[in-house]
Amino acid sequence: MTGPILSVILLFVATAALGGWPIVKLIRVYEAKHELKEGSAGFLRSISGWSFIAFWLMAAWFCATILGDWAVAGDLEAAMERGIWRLRILVEIAIAIAESDG
Repeated sequence: MTGPILSVILLFVATAALGGWPIVKLIRVYEAKHELKEGSAGFLRSISGWSFIAFWLMAAWFCATILGDWAVAGDLEAAMERGIWRLRILVEIAIAIAESDG
């Protein structure tokens, strides 16, 4: 049972380290251009930053669901197999997000 718990702690640290930089950058850009009008280049660039954050959150959620499944079921291999089905849904969501930015 310590394997899933240790993995969750490592996942939390990794997502905080990887996700902190783009969020800080996005906040700085947003504060610098606080009067963004729809259709402007600045507005479109800010949406691209949000897409990166959405992908980061989806990756963290995907890893967390596998770790949670592993903790509950106690079988990492089965949790990974079920994770493949969840990954398919995430890929479809990611494609929709990517198409909405282009």
